[in-house]
Amino acid sequence: MPDTMEVYTGIEVTVEHVSTLANGGARFNITAEDGRKWQIDLTRDGATEVVTTWRDGTLADLDVPDWLDDVTARLVQQ
Repeated sequence: MPDTMEVYTGIEVTVEHVSTLANGGARFNITAEDGRKWQIDLTRDGATEVVTTWRDGTLADLDVPDWLDDVTARLVQQ
């Protein structure tokens, strides 16, 4: 079930758990209000790997926003 959180920049992002990884981590979709979306793998120790990115539903080569560390830190704590 997707969850919405506000990051320190004031924007809201939607975080959706996609699957559990074999190494004990998890895969998440993180969608910003402006239509950008990142699919990330988050390891048990908090390391993040971007799997793929989209803009408005189309594959795109997006930079990783600074606030993504804020989101992943919260996910590791849960």
